Amino acid sequence: MPFVAANQVDTFYRSMGEGPPLLLIAGNGMDHTCFDEQLRQFAPYFTCIVYDLRGVGASSITVDGYTTAGMAKDALALLDALGIESAHVGGYSLGGAIGQELAICAPKRVKSLSLYASYDRPDPYLRLRYDILVDIVEHAMPAMWALFSAFSAFGTDYINANETTVRNEIAKRAARWQGDSAPSRTGLIGHYRAILSHDTSARLDQIRCPTWIAVGTDDPVMPPSYAERLHRGIHGSTLDIFDGSPHRILNFNADAFTQKALAFLLAQT
Repeated sequence: MPFVAANQVDTFYRSMGEGPPLLLIAGNGMDHTCFDEQLRQFAPYFTCIVYDLRGVGASSITVDGYTTAGMAKDALALLDALGIESAHVGGYSLGGAIGQELAICAPKRVKSLSLYASYDRPDPYLRLRYDILVDIVEHAMPAMWALFSAFSAFGTDYINANETTVRNEIAKRAARWQGDSAPSRTGLIGHYRAILSHDTSARLDQIRCPTWIAVGTDDPVMPPSYAERLHRGIHGSTLDIFDGSPHRILNFNADAFTQKALAFLLAQT
């Protein structure tokens, strides 16, 4: 299994495809398989690097280091270890927040930035959601985590129109806690705390690379208002809003989303 030591974290990664490097950063609690549906279309044009963030999957479960700035340093250390001077960067949710820190703190390393269902700072609803999730992970059974994390990630209209899909997602989330591959509570809470402490709102104008922002209309976690704020703050950015898509836009509207995501990336090469 490919590991590198990156910022004192044993980081598991995978690389596939040919062409300019593309670093894809997953959302909270998700491992390197987050982008499996996109890799099939990205890999013919880009060398895609996916990895497990600290605290999840096969990477180190650390006690601290869970801030978006700290996790951006992890990503830079991974690029260093792989001998990559600069890369296109795409990040989903928390991964997009990490990508923002990368583009701000190491602008020469980021050729383009794609922000999938991401945000600049947490508003009260988002803070409350993750306060509740921290409490659930610390004190409740995995079934409650599966119910609340899924329920609160889909909008009312999406759930009413796709009840079976949402209930299947709840079952998949509950099943993740079975056996040796169960998520680390320490790592998951660390990711939640990274979300809560993230704030690039006053620094977005420092992002100067080509930037694409994508969000779904039925995303209650990081809704279009967040994407619009990112769009206003990042000069020259492009915004696409996908009708009827929930928070995990890359999986629940994969075809339309991936086509647009790839088109943006190809326009930057």
